[in-house]
Order: sequence, then structure tokens, then C-alpha cells
Amino acid sequence: MFNQNFNVDNLDGFYGVRDGLIPFLLSSLVQTNSVLYIAKNDLELSNIYNFFLENFQNVNVYSIPAWDCLPYDISSPNFNIISERVKSFTKLSFFKGIKNKNIILTTVNGLLIKTAPRNFYSSNFLNITKHDINSLKYISNFLSKIGYTRVETVRESGEFGIRGSILDLFPVGSSKAFRIDFIGDEIDSMKVMDPLTQRSSDLINNIDVYPSNEYLLNEKNIKNFRQKFRLASGSDSLKSHTYEQVSSGIKFQGIEHFLPLIHQSHLSSIFDFFYSGPKSVIVLCKNFLSLINKRHEEILNFVDERKIEKSDNSVVKVDDLYLSKQELDEKLALFKTIELNEFDYLDNKTKKVINLYSKPLLIPIDPNLLNNNRISMFVKFCINQYLNNKKILIVTEDKSRLTNLINFFDDDFKKHNINFNVIEIEKLVSTQITNNFNFSSSPYIESFEINDQLIIFDRDIFGTADKKKKSWRRKTENFLKDVNNIDTGDLVAHIDHGIGKYDGLEKIVTNGIDHDCLRLLYHGGDKLYLPVENMNLLSRVGDNNLSRDLDKLGAANWQNRKANVRKKIKDMAEKLIRVAAQREIISTEKLLIPDEYYTFSKNFPFELTDDQETAINDIIADLETGKLMDRLICGDVGFGKTEVALRASFIVANAGYQVALVAPTTILVKQHFKSFFDRFKKSSLSIASLSRMTSLKDRKKIKDDLKSGNINVVIGTHALLSNDIDFNNLGLLIVDEEQHFGVGQKEKIKELQGNIHVLTLTATPIPRTLQLSLSGLKELSLITTPPINRLSVRTFVLEWDNVVLIDALLREKNRGGQTFVVCPRVRDIDDLYQKINRMVPNLVISVAHGQMKIDELDKSINSFSEGKSDILISTNIIESGIDIPNANTMIIHKSDMFGLSQLYQLRGRVGRGKHRAYSYFTIEPGKILLNKSQQRLDVIKTLDNLGAGFSLASYDMDIRGSGNLLGDEQSGQIKEVGVELYQDMLKDAVNSYKNSNKIIEEVWSPSISLGLSILIPEDYVFDLPTRMSLYRKAGELSSPEDINTFTEELFDRFGPPPEEVNNLLMTLMIKNKCLYNKINIIDAGPKGVLLGFKNNFFNNADKLLGWVTKKSGQVKIRPDQKLFLQKTLNTREEKFNAVLSLIEELQLLNN
Repeated sequence: MFNQNFNVDNLDGFYGVRDGLIPFLLSSLVQTNSVLYIAKNDLELSNIYNFFLENFQNVNVYSIPAWDCLPYDISSPNFNIISERVKSFTKLSFFKGIKNKNIILTTVNGLLIKTAPRNFYSSNFLNITKHDINSLKYISNFLSKIGYTRVETVRESGEFGIRGSILDLFPVGSSKAFRIDFIGDEIDSMKVMDPLTQRSSDLINNIDVYPSNEYLLNEKNIKNFRQKFRLASGSDSLKSHTYEQVSSGIKFQGIEHFLPLIHQSHLSSIFDFFYSGPKSVIVLCKNFLSLINKRHEEILNFVDERKIEKSDNSVVKVDDLYLSKQELDEKLALFKTIELNEFDYLDNKTKKVINLYSKPLLIPIDPNLLNNNRISMFVKFCINQYLNNKKILIVTEDKSRLTNLINFFDDDFKKHNINFNVIEIEKLVSTQITNNFNFSSSPYIESFEINDQLIIFDRDIFGTADKKKKSWRRKTENFLKDVNNIDTGDLVAHIDHGIGKYDGLEKIVTNGIDHDCLRLLYHGGDKLYLPVENMNLLSRVGDNNLSRDLDKLGAANWQNRKANVRKKIKDMAEKLIRVAAQREIISTEKLLIPDEYYTFSKNFPFELTDDQETAINDIIADLETGKLMDRLICGDVGFGKTEVALRASFIVANAGYQVALVAPTTILVKQHFKSFFDRFKKSSLSIASLSRMTSLKDRKKIKDDLKSGNINVVIGTHALLSNDIDFNNLGLLIVDEEQHFGVGQKEKIKELQGNIHVLTLTATPIPRTLQLSLSGLKELSLITTPPINRLSVRTFVLEWDNVVLIDALLREKNRGGQTFVVCPRVRDIDDLYQKINRMVPNLVISVAHGQMKIDELDKSINSFSEGKSDILISTNIIESGIDIPNANTMIIHKSDMFGLSQLYQLRGRVGRGKHRAYSYFTIEPGKILLNKSQQRLDVIKTLDNLGAGFSLASYDMDIRGSGNLLGDEQSGQIKEVGVELYQDMLKDAVNSYKNSNKIIEEVWSPSISLGLSILIPEDYVFDLPTRMSLYRKAGELSSPEDINTFTEELFDRFGPPPEEVNNLLMTLMIKNKCLYNKINIIDAGPKGVLLGFKNNFFNNADKLLGWVTKKSGQVKIRPDQKLFLQKTLNTREEKFNAVLSLIEELQLLNN
């Protein structure tokens, strides 16, 4: 069937079509036709697109997804969707008369959305090749013209940056950024560039640059908009905020919905980009007519709402932005169309249709079977089908698994003399297959049966493949530095001079020599200028909103304060080490992975992210060592911490130990119990739940069973920590959302920690726990990689606005979703209920708060989770534990009354599915916020990226301090010296005790004066934050290898370094050697080099004196114990060589 040529001219449709067959059918049609397929939804489009992309290199595939927002929305489509649309429309705008090997994929929703005129795309496209003469100026001007943003550091799609003769570019529609190096007006090289590291790699020959969006907001288009808007709304246009923004050239959320006003000519539809000659066919998905009618109805409903609200969007005629029914029918009539159907057509007598006889593939294999048994059953099933004259095609998503799959059948192939073949999917539609037993690889499509052929995807037998997508990741130890970059006005701590204010970068000129220095302000207006190469002496304390006094230069206050903190830290470190040592010396059973673990893992219905897998492997390694585990798993809400806990629990419980999971709320306990019960039901392990929802009778039985060992895993609130709970053989304690537990409960948890494994789960760890992890006393695993296809939550901070919020509530309802509405106090709920009921009287509302009776609360939560109500109004009781993927809008009433961690946790309750989620942080109209409240809302809006919980916790530690790590007393030690310096001091103290009280030297830096300009000039790196970042990195370089890598980075990113930068690099090399040899002063001038040792101490004084004597007066020891090398030094090279040679000779004396 797959290589069959269908004569589409004499065909109206196919029936007997299963979803799995559709990609194969399309691949057959596209061999001789140009095809436009209209998928039923985004998921089907994505599956088919990946199928073609992976299997058919000779087919041009164009994906045109629908906007992921509702008609006339206040938000714009996701930029990745815009990028994909722009790329496809641009490519198609150049193609004419292609008759085959060309397929366009869109959805029912995407089909109706119009886009920019076809010539807009072709006229705003640029192809850059190495051999074309495209000057840097020409390309730069063109990029600005098509809407790209010029920045200093290119990190996002649609940006470009210029540094001298280097152009960095991240094209729209590309997964890669690029670096182009020019010599004059000619391109010297083009390379792939990593936006994260800013380093370039592979050489390339060609770059396609697409327009930045489906519109350009240039002078001409602004004029179009103003004219059309005034024509539609008359004098009211002057009152319009939208009119004002566009007139000022401001791009705002939702501007795409005004496309018809921005473009001068009529918009184009997808049909305008599709080849309209013979051998072109449009394939309609199953149930196309009902889906298209439903979408038309949704669009018209939103148009009516906008008219009632008198929204600016109402000036856009619906038929100008969306295809009407009449227009759609007219367009479809111009093309040959083929319908797909699962069942026979009712009017098949008037239609020319073909029955493909495909049907679901039922494989009689018990999913509860262990993996080996499942393999055996699967092999037996396939062999029997083959012997009954069926043709078998087994497909895996991962090519590396093909060999293993074939090996499963090895014995049976020999026994029955069966010949098999490994074939590419592409060959199925282009050649006649001779063997009846075949293997292949392809992105997943559901298994199906057609005629005498079975197409079996191994995922349907063995679960999700382990194939991973590459992701950008940061090292854990760099997170604190990332959130503590120094900005002008920040408070900083100098290791020797105390807390001052960073006042900017200043070029100090002495005797005609330029030297970049950081200007620090201290008490009384005193200033300190710190050379940039010594930035390692600085640490950030906080921003300028922190109310604290500056230190006075030269006063003893700072040294006394630092000594006091160091003493407290020393005592604390000793106790911490003692606690850690007690756990370290306890030997426990090595817990190995049981055979059943792999089957248990396969039942996880999603694909593990890289970070999840790393965390799981970390835990397995911990359990296999025979030492007690104490690990913090930090990951955003919905990023998969529960799965990590499930797998750890399974390993421990299977080893005969009990597992206790402690959660802060009954709702979260119920959620966890359901997750654990569902995953463990195929095992022999018993699960129990203990909370205030548990009856007295059940509570007593659970306690008895825990004591006797009949319960393997128990999930409960802090009731599990009460004194009347006795475990038979507790092996693992899991603490979920630990930031919600009180001091007394944490002390009880610490009592349990003495001789059991401990796993702590949180999205925003309390500062104390974070500090323990960063100090190396509690192991840390970060889950910062979002699940595949997870989108970040769109966040709005606004005054309560009925129009906006009605739109939000109805939008969620109309896309089949639900909404959380959260208020800070129980007493506000009734008024809020009445207000929302008046706003959306047709929506069903539930209420939940902590003062409700247990059965009422349970009933309300269940009603919402089962989709019986559209809105749940609650207090922050839902902050932990409500996991409803269908709820994708969050409205927070009086959001200024919530804490930073609460706001972040609440926002994490939405966006857990594949749909775009929206979060509205509202405040009362006209209310003036306190600084702290405004600060929290600014931070939560800024941290809108996925996986920002760790950054938020670090920020929280910065503004609150970490408190006392050993007890319930909060301490201001971090406030005294700043979080970074405190962190370094604690690490030093801990390392000292770990190394038998060896003294850890305090951070210091030599004073190096070479009489040379040392700076990164503005004309080399113009952007000040980038220069500061480079200076900070330079100050922390600790080896010649680091300095060489830094030099390569400068050369790669900014071109050949000028003399001042080379001076900086050589100074860093000298500094590195000085630190190693305890040299604290280098002063090189025309007459020689002055060198001083730290504390005037040289390790081998006798050798030094002998060496000075041999130098015959060329080297002298001055009365102040400093060495002076007498030598004429006129050039920079002479100075560098003299200094380095002197240091190397002294180093040899010390060896």
C-alpha cells in the first residue's frame, strides 16, 4: 500500500483511516503531488512534521502552526510559533510551479488565520553567503529594516550585534546563532555561535535571514495603521491607547491582531502560498467540517465580546484577519480536495472514495508483566502473525535500539528460517519491499494494522523511548554568581575595606597611562578606586534599596565585624562538620536497583528531562555507596520532582525499608497519595496516607501497621512527625515543600535524620537549606530543564480591570480550560465570589479555603479537578498540591499581600500542560504599593523564565539572609558581610575542618604596577555590563589555562585584542604567578622592578640570600625587605619579560 500511486484526479476521499496511517498516506501522495494537509490540532501537526523531517530528506516540509492565543487576545502568539510561520511563509513566497515533493502542514485553526501579503516575505529576506559581497554596513542596515534588534550580546532569536568587524546574528526561525567575521567589505568566515557561552564553533557557508515577524513597525506601516484606525473609529482614535502606542512605534502584547491595519494591502491566506496547478491536492483531516464550523463560531463569539467591551480590537473587521466561511469555500473550490474519514461516507455513492481498511492494532500483552516477560510475549506475537502470512514492520524511535530489537528475535529467526531487513521509512513509499519482516526507525506514530500489514511502534510495547533532546544547562555552582552580578548603585563588600557602594567604572589617567578602576563610595564620601584585575576582592551585598550604613575607610569597624562573623562561622562550621561526620561514619546497607525498577520506570508516561535523569542517577549513586544520603532536589513546580521521589521510594521500599513522605498540606498529601498509589499499584508494596482527612479508626490502623512494618510507604502531613508514630524500619524520609514547615517541625525532622536517608524537594528552598547545599554539606541536584513542549507562563501585573479579567476567564473557558482565582484572606472570599459571579454569570464557581470542613473542602477540590466547575476561588491553600493540567489561567487578587516565594509557587500551579498559561497579579485600583511589595512584583515578573525557582531562592537569601543553619534562631550574619562573602567564608571554614584544621588563606590580590594602560576600551567592547562581566571573570581566573581560554574567548567574540587588553592579559598572568609565590607587590619602571613578598616572608631565606649574592649587585634587598632588580626597561615587552623571569627564578628557589 505504501508505494501505491493514487490518481487524485479521480478521488474524493479515503475512509478506514487510522491516525497512525495518515503520515504514511501523505508520504505516498507527496511523491507525485504538491500537498497541503490540514491537521486537526497542533499535536497531530507536530507528529507529522517530525515524521517527514526525520524520514524524507527529499521532501520539502513547511509547518504553519496556528497562533497559540485566542482571537483578538491581549497577548501575542508565542515567538517560536511566529518564527516557524515566518520561515515557512518566506520560503514558500519564492516557490512557483513545484508539482511534487512539497508538503505544507497546518491546522484547522491555522488555516483560518491570514498573514502578511506574499510579497512582504520575499522582499524582506536575505541570504548571506561567504562569496557574495555583502558589506557589514549593508547587512546591518537590512537587519534593522526587517525588525531585528541590535544588542551588545546576542542571546535571543531576532537579535544582532556588531563589535568592530564581527557580526553576531540569531535569525528568526533558526535554532542556531551565527558569527560573521569581515575583512573590509568581504566576509572572511561564518561560524555557528552558542548564545549561552558566546563562543563560535563550526564553519558554515550559508545563512538564511527571515523577517522578524509577520509585520514591520516602520514609518510607512505606522502611517497605514493611523489612517485605517481613524477611518474605523473617527475622533475616538485619539482616546485609544492602542492608537497612541502604534503611533509612537511601540510594539505591545497583542499587536499581531491588528495586522490588517498595519499592512497597506489585503492580507494573504495560506492558499496564496500553495501551488495551484495540476498535481496539487489539499487533504482534509477527519471531521474537518465540524472542526472548522466550531472554530468559526469561536471567532465570531470573540468578535461580539469585543464589540460589547468597546475594545480597540473591534476596529479590525473579522474577515480582514480570518477567512470567513464563504471565503474558505471559495478558496477550497480552487483546489483538488481529498477528505479523510475513519468510517464509510454516508454519501459514498456520489463520491469516489477508497477504503484503506486500517484499524487499531491490538497486541495481547499484559502491561503489568516484567520487561523480560513482555519481550517474550511480543516476540511470540510477531512470529505467530508472520507465520499466519502477515507482514511485520517494527519501528523504534531510537536507531541505537535497533540492534537490541533484532536480537530479541534472533533465536526465532533461525528456528523458522526467517529473513529480515532493516529499511528506511522512505523506501516504503518508493520501492517494492521483498522481505515480509522488517525493522525501521522513525518518530513515534501510533501502531496500526492495514490489510495484511502490522506497523508496530516499540513505544506501544515497552513505553517511552529514552531519547533526549539537547538542552542548555548551567553549572550549579555558577547560579549564585549569575544572580549576583554587580550593577551601578549596588552595595559591595571589599575584603579589606568593608561595605561600600559601587559607583561605576572610571578610567584613571596617571602620567598618560590609562587604567580602568571600579569607583567605590564609602562613609563620608570617601572614594576607593579598585583596579579591574582585582575584582575578585569584591563581593555583592545587595541592591541600593537595602537600608544599611556604609563603612568608613581606614576604620577598625569592618575588620572587627568580619572577625566576629568569622568566629561565629568557625563555631557553626565545626558543628556542621560534626553533624555531617556523624552521618558520614554511619554505614548502611548498599541499596542496589531491583530488577523490577526498570519496569516501574517504563510506566512513567512522559519523557525524562536531562536534569531529572541526572537527579535520579545522583540518588541511585548515593544509595549504592552505603553512606547516608542527604540531598536537596530543587526544581520548579511541574518539572518532575515527584517522579524523582517515586523512583527513590521504589528502590528503598523494595530493599525492605519503609519510606515516609512528609508534606505541609492535606491537599498535597492527597495529591501525592494518588500519584504513589497509581504508580505502585502494580507492585506488592503497600501505600498509606495520614492527614486530618484520615478517620480515627484508619489512623489507629495505620499507626499499628507502621509499627509492625505492614506499610511500606506512608504519605502524611506533620502528623507523621508526632511522638506517637513509631516506624518499624524507616529508611528514607522525603520532605516536600520544606519551606512550609515550621521551626518545631524542622527540629523533629532533624531528629529523624540521624540514621536514615533524607531527600528534600522544593521549588524555592528556604535560605537555610540553600546555604547548606551551597556549602557542600547537603548534596544538591537542580531540575531547571522544563518538560518537553512546556511553555513559560505569561505574567501580567495590573490593577484589577473587569474587562481584561472577563476576557481572561472566558478565553480559558472557550479553550476548554479552568481558572484559579486566589485571594490572601478568607474574609475576602465572599465579596470576590459575588464580584466574579457578576462578571461571568454563566461560569460555574467553586470555593476552597482552610476554614472549611474537611468533607466540604474535599468535595470542592474534587469538583474542580474533575472539570465540573470552571473557576476555583481559594486562599493560598492551593499553593502546594493542586495538580490540574487543565487549569491554565491564574488570577491573584491583592497580589501585593503575598510573599515572593508564595507568588512563584502560585504561578507554578498553571502551565503544567502543553498550553500557554496566563497569570494575572492584580492590585487594587489606585493603591500605592510599599517598596517591598513593588519589589516582589517586579522580581516575579522578571523571573518569568522556566526554571527560575533557584534564582528566586538565591535572591531571597540575598534579601533575607540564610539564618542559623543549625537551629531555629534567625541570624543576621549574612547581613554583616553580604551573601557572597559569607558563602566564601563558610566554605573556607568547612574546608578547614575537613582538612584537619588547616588554615585556609583569606582572599588577597597583589598590587601590580607596570606603567602600562590596562583596560578593555569602549571601542573594543562598548556595552558596559558586558565589560563588567569580563572584568569580573578576569579577576577570578586562577590558572594559565583559564587565562588562555579567556584570551581565546575575547578573540572569538570581539576580534584581535588591542594593546590595552593584551596588557590586561599579561597582568593577569603575572598576578597568577604572584599569588602562587606569595608576592604581593610588583612595580616595574624604566630603571627596574620592585618586588615585595606577602608579610615580608620568603620560605627559603638562605637560598634567597645566596641568589642575591650571585647577582653581583643587579638585585638588591632594600631596608624595607623588598627586592629591587636593577635593569633598563623601556618597552612593554621588556617589562613583562623582566617581571616573569624574576618571578620564575624566585619560584625555583622555593622548590
